[in-house]
Amino acid sequence: MSDLKLITERMIEKKKAEVQQTIRQAETEAKEKVAVAEKELALEEVEEKKAIDRRLASDFEKNKDSLENYKRNQLLGEKQVALKEVFKEALFAMEQWSETEFQSFLLAVLQQFKEIKNLELVLGEKSVEKVSESWIEKVAQEGISVTLKTETINKKAGFILKNKGIEYNYLFEDLIAELKNQLVPSVSKKLF
Repeated sequence: MSDLKLITERMIEKKKAEVQQTIRQAETEAKEKVAVAEKELALEEVEEKKAIDRRLASDFEKNKDSLENYKRNQLLGEKQVALKEVFKEALFAMEQWSETEFQSFLLAVLQQFKEIKNLELVLGEKSVEKVSESWIEKVAQEGISVTLKTETINKKAGFILKNKGIEYNYLFEDLIAELKNQLVPSVSKKLF
């Protein structure tokens, strides 16, 4: 019996050793799996952080570009308002010309048409008071043939010259609109 007991104990010891070996092996494999999982997790975390950094950098650049565009558009809007104001003030100043200033401008234009006979002058409603028949007669003595028409152009300042169906438009609003494209670059440089 003692041999049986000894054999049983040895078998139990052997089984215990096998079980402990299996447990140690399982623990080692588990530790290796945990280590691999931790490495993979650390790599994923690094990649995720990089992706977040890239996304944040991209968002920052987009916001920066948007802000720069907004700022540029605001500045452009302010420039356009300032330019509109300049042209509006120019029109207002021309409409406020004294009789002498208006007549000087008109005479300079008429001298360009000195060779044309039967020229008709149609005044804008806002300029009617600045030219008289006596002034037209004085101009005629200088060799410029022009007839002052009684018709006027409603709510406008300046004048139109007519000859044989051709109209030469010198209404101030239209002159400024026509010259606006030529003047905008130089006025922009001076203002800004």
